[in-house]
Amino acid sequence: MNIARIVGVIAALLLLVGAAVSFFFRYSFSAEGLYRVKSSLGIDAASPERHIVPADFQGWAILHFSVDGTPPLESDGVCLVVEYPASGRLETSTPAHDSEGFLHREYYRSTPDGLVALSRTGEIWGEYNMRIVRDEDGAMSSRSAGFFVGTMEEFRKAKRPIRELELLEIPDRDPDQ
Repeated sequence: MNIARIVGVIAALLLLVGAAVSFFFRYSFSAEGLYRVKSSLGIDAASPERHIVPADFQGWAILHFSVDGTPPLESDGVCLVVEYPASGRLETSTPAHDSEGFLHREYYRSTPDGLVALSRTGEIWGEYNMRIVRDEDGAMSSRSAGFFVGTMEEFRKAKRPIRELELLEIPDRDPDQ
């Protein structure tokens, strides 16, 4: 093989890979696209979640999972749809994604014109997952996930939802054991 042909084959392969990457990021970088790609590759993936806050919402949005007597989350066939009320607090009987591998979340604001994507680099702050919520007797009642919607300045000034979210207490350990 001559050098020109080798260079031509390498250039064609690079163009093909570039086109595939461009196509993936342009058309498949949604929760549904990522879920389908991961699933087809055999990567464990929980159903993607689409979190939707009201049009003028600002503050902590908190979702409590596995709450008896509450409705399950809706699904659009691929994504679990989490629509928060004006309070930003939602309870569901749907179990948390504890051991289902990769989890992808998308965040939106509901407006009269439809859903508007929220930016993770300018509107979503303090995302957390799987903190323990305890009831009045100290028993674990559910798990939760949450995020703050607003500017970085608003996030810095906002009170953290500590009363609702308590971390597991770590028992004292005897150093000799």
